[in-house]
Amino acid sequence: MQGPPSNNFYSNNPAPGGMNTSGAAGSNNRWSVSSNFRQSVTGSSAHRNSMLNSGVMMSQRPSPMGQLNNEDHNMLNSSVMGPPMGTSRSSSASGFAPRQSFSGSGSRMTAQINSMNQRDNRPIKDKSYQRSMVNDLVNYLNQSGYQHNVTTKTLTQPTNKDFQEIFKYLYHKLEPDFDFQKKPEDEVPALLKTMRYPAADTITRTALYAVGTPHSWPNMLALMSWMVEVKAVIDKHRDMLDQLKSSNAQHRNRDIIPDLDMTQVSPDRALYYYLIQTYKGWMLYGLYNDPDLDENLSLSFQRRQEYAEDQARHLQDSIESLRLELETSLKEPSELEALQRDQEILEKDQQQFHKAIEYTEPRIEEVNKANEKLKSNMEAKRSKLEDSERAFEEIQEIVRSQTMTRAGLEAKIDERNKLRRKEESLRQHIRNLDNEQRSLDKRFQENEAKAEEVAKEYNDLAIRAGIVPISAKYAGGKDYELQLDLDSTLTGSGNIYTVDIKGAERAVSALRNQFTKEVNRVSSELAVMKEEYDQLEDQFDDESTDLRMIDREYFNLNKKYQEEKDAARSETLQRQSFVEAQEEAIQKMIQDTNYLVADAERLDSENAQLEKQLAQIVEQSNKKIKDILQQLSKAKQQVEQQVGVIQSMASKELEDTLHQKDQLLDIFDAESTIERRRANDPEATIVNFSRDLMFSQ
Repeated sequence: MQGPPSNNFYSNNPAPGGMNTSGAAGSNNRWSVSSNFRQSVTGSSAHRNSMLNSGVMMSQRPSPMGQLNNEDHNMLNSSVMGPPMGTSRSSSASGFAPRQSFSGSGSRMTAQINSMNQRDNRPIKDKSYQRSMVNDLVNYLNQSGYQHNVTTKTLTQPTNKDFQEIFKYLYHKLEPDFDFQKKPEDEVPALLKTMRYPAADTITRTALYAVGTPHSWPNMLALMSWMVEVKAVIDKHRDMLDQLKSSNAQHRNRDIIPDLDMTQVSPDRALYYYLIQTYKGWMLYGLYNDPDLDENLSLSFQRRQEYAEDQARHLQDSIESLRLELETSLKEPSELEALQRDQEILEKDQQQFHKAIEYTEPRIEEVNKANEKLKSNMEAKRSKLEDSERAFEEIQEIVRSQTMTRAGLEAKIDERNKLRRKEESLRQHIRNLDNEQRSLDKRFQENEAKAEEVAKEYNDLAIRAGIVPISAKYAGGKDYELQLDLDSTLTGSGNIYTVDIKGAERAVSALRNQFTKEVNRVSSELAVMKEEYDQLEDQFDDESTDLRMIDREYFNLNKKYQEEKDAARSETLQRQSFVEAQEEAIQKMIQDTNYLVADAERLDSENAQLEKQLAQIVEQSNKKIKDILQQLSKAKQQVEQQVGVIQSMASKELEDTLHQKDQLLDIFDAESTIERRRANDPEATIVNFSRDLMFSQ
C-alpha cells in the first residue's frame, strides 16, 4: 500500500507517453493547460501554507529526534499535506488538452500552432510498418465495438467513406459529445490542430479528397494509428488517477493506525510513523523515550530482515538446484554425442560394407569362371577316359575271339605292348588330371572359405545396422541376409549369393538418412535446451542482482536507523545530564535552606524579627512557585491545543487538496465543453472571454 503522493509526484512524473505538463506559450504539448488558469487555481494556497508553518513554528522546543533536515521536512510535507497546491493536472476530462484560452495574445497562439507543423518522423512509407499499423488498427476496431466489418483488405484499399467513418468513430472515442456538422475536408484539419497532432500539416484538404492514393494513404493511416495510441494513453492515465483517488480515500488516515503492519509499507513511511508517534508522546505526555515504540519499530525491521533472508534463502536454494541440474546435465553424456558416435560407427560399417561388396563381387566372378573352366576340363577328360575303356574292352574281346598264329601272336604282343604303353601314358595322364582336380578342389575350398568369411562379415555388419534378420528394426520385412549357394553355382542353376545387393544399399542409405534426421532433431533439441539454460542463467543473474539490491537497501536502512537512534540517544543523554545538574542544584539549595532553617532555629531567641521576615519570604516564595506551576500548566494546555490545531489543519488541508482535485476535474470538463461550444459557435468566444479573464486573475 502506498500513501498520498509526495510534492514531487506531479513534477517528477511526466504524463504518459513522455508528455510534459508545462503550459508555456509555443509548447508543442498535447496535454498542456493554460498557465493563467493554473495560476488562478493555485493562488489561494500561499495563505494556508503560511498559517500551517506559523502554527508548526509556535513551539520552539527541540524535537526528541533531533533537528530535522530537508529530507525529513519533505517527507512530512508529502505525507501530511499531500501534493502541493501549485501542481496541476496534466490531462483533461475529454481525453486531450482543452483549447488554448483566448486570454493570451494572438501572436502567441500563432506561434503555438506553427510549432506543430512538423513532418512525421515515423517510417510511414515502410511497407512492414504500414502492415503493423493496419493490424493494430483492425484489432482495435474489432475489439472496441466498431459497427462495420473491417479487415486488412479494407485498410489496404480504402475509400473516402471508410476513412471518414473510422475517423469519426475514433474521434468520438476521444470526445464523445462532439457533433460533426461540416464536410470532413473542412473539419478534419481544424480538429487535428485542436488535438495538437504533431504532423497535422501532412493532412491537407487535397489529401482528404483522395484518401486512397499511394501518396495520401500512409499519412491517413499514421493519423488513425496515432489516435488509437492517444486513446490507450488516456485510458491508462484515467485508470492511474482513479487508483490514486481510491488509494487516497482509503488510506487517508492510515499513519495513525496503532496496529499498522510496518512490513506492508515503505521504510520511509515506517520511519515517518515512528517520528509522528514519538513526537506525539513527547508533546502530550513529555516522554523522551518510548520502549514499546522502539521495540515495535525494531520488530518491524526484524520482520523485514527475516523476509529478506527467507527470500534470499529461497533464491539460494533455487540457485543450488539449478547448479546441480546443470552439473548433472554436464556430467552425463548428451544424447547428441551418443547419436553422433552411433552415426560414426554406422558410417564405418557402411564403408566396410561397400569395401566387402567391392572385394567380393570380382572374386565371385573369378571363382565362377574357374569353376566353369574346371568343369569343362573334367567333362572332356571323363569322356576321353570312357573312350579309352571302351577301346580296351573291344581289344580284349577281339583277342579272345580270334585264333592266333605265331606271327599273328607276335603282332598282337607288339600291339599289346603298344596298347600297354598307351594305357600307361593314359594312366599317367589320368593321374595328372587327378592332381589338377585336387589342386582345383583345394583352390575352390579356399575361395569358398573366403566367400563364407565375407558373407559372415556382411551379416555381422547387417545385424549391427538393424537390417538382418527379416524381423529387424530397419529391415522393412525384406531378407538382406547373405547366404552362399555353391551347389547351385556348380550345377549352373543359380547365383552364388542370395541377397539383393541393390536393396541392401537402399536400406543402408535409408538408415543413414534416418540417423541424419535423428541427429538434426537432437541438435535442435539441444539448441532449445541451451536456450533454456541461457534463460535460466539470465534469470539467476537477475535474481542475484535483485538480492544484492535488497541487501544494499537493508544496509542503508539499518545504517539510517542506527544514526537516528544514536542521535536520539545522545540527545537523551544530554537531557539526562541537564536534569541531573538541575537536581544537584536543587539538592544544594535544599541543603542551604536546611542550614538556614537550623541557623534560624538556633538564633530564634535572639532574632524573632528575622524569623517573621523569613516566614514572610517563605510564603512569598510559595506563591511564586504556585504561580510558576500554573503558568507551566497553562503553557502545556496551549501546546496541546496547538498540536490539536495542527492535526486538524493537516487533515483539513488534505481534504481541501482532494476537494480541489475534484474541482480541477470539474473545471477541466467545463473548459473542454466551452471550447467545443466555441468551435461550434464563434459568438460564444466573446461571451466567455470575461470568464477566462476571471480565472487568469
